[in-house]
Amino acid sequence: MPVLPGYDSYMETEDSQKIALVVADNRETVLRSVSATLEKAGFIVLATSSGSEAIKYARESAHPVELAVIDSEAKGINAPELAGQLDEISPLMRTLLLTSEAVPRRKAGILHKPFRRARLLGQVFEILDRPKVLTA
Repeated sequence: MPVLPGYDSYMETEDSQKIALVVADNRETVLRSVSATLEKAGFIVLATSSGSEAIKYARESAHPVELAVIDSEAKGINAPELAGQLDEISPLMRTLLLTSEAVPRRKAGILHKPFRRARLLGQVFEILDRPKVLTA
């Protein structure tokens, strides 16, 4: 994958080491771009184009998955249902929805498409910095 201007300035941080993220998007170009951006920042990325694989990856990951970055149109399952199933795996897992629609969820962030890599990373770090809270 070619390096885009400014992309090489991202670097692994202490905060990102050993943090696993599930990324689910049915568009291959978005999946590759988002995954590469997060890997470059030092995250462990479990990338898939389907909701069912995202659930499988979250269950089987050697590292606890702290954040699911999911497209609102992930293949095979809608985003709220996918987020709910991921909550069952880990109630402390946060969610970042990549969407053009607002989907209210207490533990979810929303990133509207199209977005820049810097905005993606900013949202990821902002969500991960929030206290882990169980919802009723």
